[in-house]
Amino acid sequence: MDTTNAAGLCSTNEMTVFNCELKENHKIVSMCASKNLTDKRGFLQYRYGLPNRIELTFPKNLENSQTQFGYDEYSRPDLSTFVVGVNNENYRYEISETTEGSEEDGVTTRTWLVSSETNELRSVKLTCLGNRNTVSDISMLGRVLRCDKEHAMVEGACD
Repeated sequence: MDTTNAAGLCSTNEMTVFNCELKENHKIVSMCASKNLTDKRGFLQYRYGLPNRIELTFPKNLENSQTQFGYDEYSRPDLSTFVVGVNNENYRYEISETTEGSEEDGVTTRTWLVSSETNELRSVKLTCLGNRNTVSDISMLGRVLRCDKEHAMVEGACD
């Protein structure tokens, strides 16, 4: 998948690992990476907002930034889910992609979850629009990120 020039919050010299416009507020969630990303090299950064007004960038320091993110996956026949999560101050951000059904005719849903670690009742789950600017290659992060069991999904497969 060529993810280098998808419309979103990543620059043209970065790889777009994830990009979606949110149905509820039409803002954009992007995960941008260096083109040389590995578990020991490159960077990964999470961005939220609009192209002319990015509201959140995490982490600010790109050096070894991929170590701050976690990854998990769950699969069984006709269902697969990939989750990438990161903690920033008192908040947890999770991007997930779930496909129900077969690869050929399955339905894929991508969501963005923001929850407060100080107030469990305060969480928001937004859904990505499935338009031409949607990019999701988060499954490739399984070989780059640490195993993360903090997400809301149960019985993940990473160890």
